[in-house]
Amino acid sequence: MNNDNLNNGSYADDEIDLRQLAKSLKERSRFIFGFTGVITLAAIVYVLAQAYSAVQYKVETSFLKPTDTTVLNLNKFQLLSETKDSIYTRFLNLVRSKSFQKSVFLDGDYLNKLNETNEPIADVKAFVSGIINSTQLSVFEIDSKGKRIDNDNNNYQTFTKIELPYILSIEGENPDVLSEYLDEVTSKANQQTVLNITNLEQQMISNRLEEITLEKNMLLGKAKEDRLSQILRIKEEDAQKIRELNDLIERARYKAKKERINDIETLTAAAKLAGSLGIIDNNLGKINESNNDINLNIAINETDDLPEWYLFGEKALLERVESLKSRTSDDPFIPELVSLNNQINEIQNNNLLQTLEERQDDSPFIARINELDIESAQLKSIILDITGIDAMQVQQYASAQPIPSNSSNRLLIVLALFGGFVMSIILALLMNLFKEEETDK
Repeated sequence: MNNDNLNNGSYADDEIDLRQLAKSLKERSRFIFGFTGVITLAAIVYVLAQAYSAVQYKVETSFLKPTDTTVLNLNKFQLLSETKDSIYTRFLNLVRSKSFQKSVFLDGDYLNKLNETNEPIADVKAFVSGIINSTQLSVFEIDSKGKRIDNDNNNYQTFTKIELPYILSIEGENPDVLSEYLDEVTSKANQQTVLNITNLEQQMISNRLEEITLEKNMLLGKAKEDRLSQILRIKEEDAQKIRELNDLIERARYKAKKERINDIETLTAAAKLAGSLGIIDNNLGKINESNNDINLNIAINETDDLPEWYLFGEKALLERVESLKSRTSDDPFIPELVSLNNQINEIQNNNLLQTLEERQDDSPFIARINELDIESAQLKSIILDITGIDAMQVQQYASAQPIPSNSSNRLLIVLALFGGFVMSIILALLMNLFKEEETDK
């Protein structure tokens, strides 16, 4: 029983007396309403100060894909294969580049144009970054009523089937300067994109000219190698022919020498026979005399021909032997040597070989060289003109609209009122708590 009383007593001590709490808050009502009023008044003063401060503007410019004429002009030399989408993508990538936007901002001296009072800017880098970071590129779809539908994903590649405008926007206080800046960003991005594409085309022309030069050098090198190989082949064939002809000449000389040695032996034997028979001088004069005086029918080996020993005699035969022995060369007595030497002379003076060796330029004999020269002349005659070529179409030049701020200011006041009231209650409770502790002491 005693335990129950104790427990009930502790529960009674732990219960919160709402009436006492409300009474304590009532005692602090002046503080609560005063604190809440001060916070709310401060918010109202801030909103009014913002209302009298410089109005913020949102400046926008919009553009579409380039025309078909641009694509035709860029692809007319058949070096590029650009499309409206590829050209537009190059432009969008450049115009949304923060580094490009910053370079246009600094080159155009927009820092001084925006700083109308010419007062020193504490952090120039932060100021410029704030301007650049407020520049956004978005794509907007237009509904059937002509109302713009925002699309926050900025994924312009998903809209290739629908012609949608792209919006380049920036926020700030000076609409004229910001409009000028946006137009210059768009214009310079357009010029730079076209210039990049034409530079690519010029680079492709240069690369193709280098390829043509390399191919020509390779063709000329191959033609020279083929010509030198042909020269070596002709020389080798001619050398083989000359060796064969020299072999024939040596055989003819050897044959003539053997025949001369045989003649020497034959004539020597005939001279000995004529001497032994007493026929010293020749009997050629007696051939025409009457057959009644001298019987010329001398049968030697059963032939009717008169033998040399009888016709010429020992003296003439010995002279012939001496003549054959003293001969230094048999060439004059070899008729076929004339033909063989003529053939050697023709080979040694090969007109085709001389022509190939004296040739200085092989290009006239290569049909492909002429084709490459024509292509090279055509490429060198190309004049890249970017007049009338644009990477986009301006749908609307930069225009400014003030940014409404009433809704945000009203929300700020409501939040200040609610926050101030909650904070004042908490402070009032804390004050009462500290007061009770001091009373207990």
